Amino acid sequence: MALRKGTHIKTLTKTVGRRPRRGIIERVDGDTVEVRWEDGHVSILSGGTLIQDRNHQKISS
Repeated sequence: MALRKGTHIKTLTKTVGRRPRRGIIERVDGDTVEVRWEDGHVSILSGGTLIQDRNHQKISS
C-alpha cells in the first residue's frame, strides 16, 4: 500500500472484537506518517502498523 497524504487508514488491533482506530494521513516523512484520528488527535506512526481503510466514512475537519 502506498502511504500518501489523504489516504484513509486504520490500525491493526491485537484484541478480538476491538474496533480499529481510523484516521487520515496528513503527512508522510520516509517510513513515518502523521495521522489525524476521527477524534481529532494527531499521532506520528510507523507505516507497518497501518492498513488502508476501504470502508471509510468522511472525517470532518
